[in-house]
Amino acid sequence: MAAAGVDLLLVTDANHIYWLTGAEDWAFYTPLYVLVSAKHSMPFWYGRAMDRPGAQMSTWLDADHVIGYPEDYVQQTDRHPSDHLVGVIADLGHARSAVGYESESYYFSIRAFDHLRKGLPNARFLDCDLLVNRLRMEKSDAEIAYMRDAAGIAARTMSHAMELIAPGVRQSEVMAEIFKTQIAPDERFGGTITGLSPIILAGEKAATAHPAWNDDKFESGQTIALELGGARRRYCSGLARTMHLGTGLPDEVRRTEAAVEEGMQSVLECLRAGIEAQDVHAAWQKVLDRHGLKKDSRIGYGIGVGFPPDWGERAVSLRRGDNTILKPNMTFHIILGMWMEGWGLELSETVRVTTAGFECLTQFPHGVRLKG
Repeated sequence: MAAAGVDLLLVTDANHIYWLTGAEDWAFYTPLYVLVSAKHSMPFWYGRAMDRPGAQMSTWLDADHVIGYPEDYVQQTDRHPSDHLVGVIADLGHARSAVGYESESYYFSIRAFDHLRKGLPNARFLDCDLLVNRLRMEKSDAEIAYMRDAAGIAARTMSHAMELIAPGVRQSEVMAEIFKTQIAPDERFGGTITGLSPIILAGEKAATAHPAWNDDKFESGQTIALELGGARRRYCSGLARTMHLGTGLPDEVRRTEAAVEEGMQSVLECLRAGIEAQDVHAAWQKVLDRHGLKKDSRIGYGIGVGFPPDWGERAVSLRRGDNTILKPNMTFHIILGMWMEGWGLELSETVRVTTAGFECLTQFPHGVRLKG
């Protein structure tokens, strides 16, 4: 915060709120903040009054650092929770301070910001987007342990989904079992909802990266990609694999599979602390060029705590032009997706960067699975 030149940081991203305080209840459907003040040693949770008891139970904050705004500020046309928040900010001694905010947060509306600026005319607002994102990139041992658990959930979920998928089975039937397996994987512990919804790419929708599932039935001859995941204590690990309903792969699928498998091997061989994010992408691009294939999108991103709608940390991407230096205990979801005419193929791993190389947190067989 000192380097960013702010005295008060308004944190509105649900992932950051959880990471800073442990607050994980479904309270971000109305304005929700964590206030980090240079004048106070402990942050403040600020949200709807009815959600205050939950925050007290789930966070490490003292009771007087958990503040609820009155019900008559909720979803009103003539007032906004920001109108109440300006009084709290003033009481904390920041009416004339440099106030940082997260401009790219999914949960910070234009209206919320307008009311803050009008209510604090003597404050100076500074965009501190990605400040907390970057702090989250290097994980603790405890965070890595949760992500290993999440990777185990993802593998069990993938295995169960592939067992269920068959000609005549509806996508929605499989998706119901996917959610069940993600949340109650075994007797050791339960999972939580993943930041990214499970994705099934089948039929004509296999040509796009993030289709919604539907009631369509799987058909013989389809190449089907699955992007699933697991979450343990909100820490997510992603996993993508591909299967084909038939006894043999079409030539185009087989050739693309070979290129993607080689690309993943090349990416993992170069992965280690000290290189730039774009170096990882360059290793993939060399393979892609050799096979005469094209993929414009990035091939990976930081992953960790994930509340809907996404599990990406949005601070670093494995793509051309990103010169972020990789450090030990950064975690990435490396996803090599090829979305073609009428079919799609995906292969992904969630990995931890180490000084010597990497640890693959997800453990699931490679190769397009044939199911005749």
